Amino acid sequence: MPPIFEPQECEIEDEEEVMTTTTVDGVLDDLRQPFIDYFQHGRLPNDLKQKVDIRRRAPRFLYYHGTLFRRCFVEILLLCLSTAEAAQAVVEANVKVRGAHHSGAKLHFQIKRMEYYWPTLVKDCLDYARACKPCQYHANFIHHPQNYCIQLRQHGHSMHGDLTW
Repeated sequence: MPPIFEPQECEIEDEEEVMTTTTVDGVLDDLRQPFIDYFQHGRLPNDLKQKVDIRRRAPRFLYYHGTLFRRCFVEILLLCLSTAEAAQAVVEANVKVRGAHHSGAKLHFQIKRMEYYWPTLVKDCLDYARACKPCQYHANFIHHPQNYCIQLRQHGHSMHGDLTW
């Protein structure tokens, strides 16, 4: 998580006091930042849709000692990752740690077992599995036909079920 500086007060032409936070390394695509701003300072974005979304989703998150967690249904706290950390977690879960080149759904399950979370987790796992050639090579093959083979005539039976000799 990028370090967050103390809020700075600045004056605008309308003489309103605005609190702003600055992130290091110019991380603009970090989806955790609106939640961190809300938990630290009670500040919501100006966009009405984002404001409603953050208020609705905030009870599922916990901000503790500078780290954002997401509450899971089974009382487990999942560590919220940035976009760069999420990409690294997908690679580690698929290749380095587990090493089995699973499907996207299995990869999603493994990352949740590693107690990580980010909003686009499912989509990122499915996209990574589609783009990974070893994942495609080791994919499950269906070894049965689409339709069941039904024999219409067997020895001793007609199509109506009567015995014939």
